[in-house]
Amino acid sequence: MSNNDIELLSVSKQFGSNCIVDDINLAVPKGKFVSILGPSGCGKTTTLNMIAGFEKPSSGEIRIRGRNQAGVRPEARKIGLVFQNYALFPHMTVAQNVGFGLKMQGKSREDISEGVARALKSVHLEGFEKRYPKELSGGQQQRVAVARAIAPSPSVLLLDEPLSNLDLKLREAMRVELKEIQQELGMTFVYVTHDQEEAMAMSDRIIVMQGGLVAQEGSPADIYNQPRTSFVADFIGKSNILPVSGLDDTAIDDACVRLLLGEANLPIIAAWPQDLVPGKVRFCCIRPEAVRLADAAGAMDGPVNLLTASVQKVVNLGAYLEAWLSVNDKTTLKSMIRSTRMDMLAVGSRVELAIAHSAVQLLEQ
Repeated sequence: MSNNDIELLSVSKQFGSNCIVDDINLAVPKGKFVSILGPSGCGKTTTLNMIAGFEKPSSGEIRIRGRNQAGVRPEARKIGLVFQNYALFPHMTVAQNVGFGLKMQGKSREDISEGVARALKSVHLEGFEKRYPKELSGGQQQRVAVARAIAPSPSVLLLDEPLSNLDLKLREAMRVELKEIQQELGMTFVYVTHDQEEAMAMSDRIIVMQGGLVAQEGSPADIYNQPRTSFVADFIGKSNILPVSGLDDTAIDDACVRLLLGEANLPIIAAWPQDLVPGKVRFCCIRPEAVRLADAAGAMDGPVNLLTASVQKVVNLGAYLEAWLSVNDKTTLKSMIRSTRMDMLAVGSRVELAIAHSAVQLLEQ
């Protein structure tokens, strides 16, 4: 028996001559929160629609709970769906909305009542049964949509950017609630989003898509700390992405390698992944929080690169300062530094920087 609730095997989707999803393979483990993340047009929503049965793959196979879904209608796939606009029935009460799927299944009045109560308790909306959608806040409407989707007890819930219509504060609060709901139910969630913060905050696993392909998949920590390409490094969080102009093969050992970066051939030492081929190194990624003032180098693990830079610009973000630091005329690094160090970052001043060897991530493309 497979440990995956959903599997896509060499799945492609074409609309005319346009290939929207290109021969992708992915697996969604049981009971996990998995996000499909990527920019507009990358194929993530089309992938979700094929899983749901709204679109038919041009080629390949989709399995849900081990069963091939070829020819299986959407309503027969026993999955829950939450849409971007919630799609609540305005003329129905909350209880009627939540019980709609159970009614369509032919459940008894008693079973519907019990299912509605159970679903509303899961999303913390007990006592809202008689209200109408127009009487609810955006966050409450979103939770009703989730309750309606989970009331028929599906094993998988598909969510298509359900928080995009909420304001920032409510969106942040609902991230926490959705993750708590998923954990309490032990249900498999597949969540489509273009918002990397949402994916990082909620997911057990992230699938990053680019141009119809899976660019990378893994845990949020793996995706953030070990991006494989410049696209993934740039899309997930903030990054300093610099072209590698040279690599000293003689310097390679089991731990590190000496690089030359950019037009100015800035020398820097990087950790060396054992599975990386020297001739394929094209870029490196340094996260802004890894660019530190040198007097903090003692708190860093392992050896560091020491650089001298001039302060070009500083933006106060509250707890942190975002600083643009010019190492030479052609190389600028962005850094995130605690606001308590404001006195060290006067524009035009010179500062000493420290970057751990292990913080310089090598990329193939």
